[in-house]
Amino acid sequence: NRQTELQTAIMLSQIRPHFLYNALTAIRNLCKLDPAGAYLALGDFSDYLRANMNALGGGRITSFEKELEHIKTYLSLEQMRFGEELKVEYDIRYQDFSLPSLTVQPIVENAVRHGATMNEEGGRITICSFKTEDGAVITVTDNGPGFDPAESASDGKNHFGLKNVRDCLTATGSGELMIDSIPGVGTTVTIHIWEEEK
Repeated sequence: NRQTELQTAIMLSQIRPHFLYNALTAIRNLCKLDPAGAYLALGDFSDYLRANMNALGGGRITSFEKELEHIKTYLSLEQMRFGEELKVEYDIRYQDFSLPSLTVQPIVENAVRHGATMNEEGGRITICSFKTEDGAVITVTDNGPGFDPAESASDGKNHFGLKNVRDCLTATGSGELMIDSIPGVGTTVTIHIWEEEK
């Protein structure tokens, strides 16, 4: 499906250059301070890029297990940068399902960039998945500053990550995305994946 391939390509184009630069800078600093750590981080960075390129090459649908591996690789690189300031919790109760490539990873990236790392007292991200009667649910929660979803639609800022995921789910008929955010408390993005095309 050409439309779906286009949606995936658009999502991949949103890989933020600042993340690539910051990751490389952090690895460079580790080369002197912790060569063994730099070696491991470089492996994670390579895996991160490979997973994105594989998705661009036509991996339209992937298993949640693979998507989760990609997310963990991304978060390990961010934790290399932020250390104890960024904590990650996983509550994975169900992972035997498929979804469009890079459905959850951009949401996690948003949670890091605009949520957890904006909390001066320390950021936290929780990723949860569980089975429902008609499919699977994935939630990504952060303890960042939160926002008003109604106001964000007209705030003049680009919200490509959320929009691209929502559009991809709609275009493929594979699920839906919902946002629950409270200013000063944090944000939860919920993705519902249908077991069968709805």
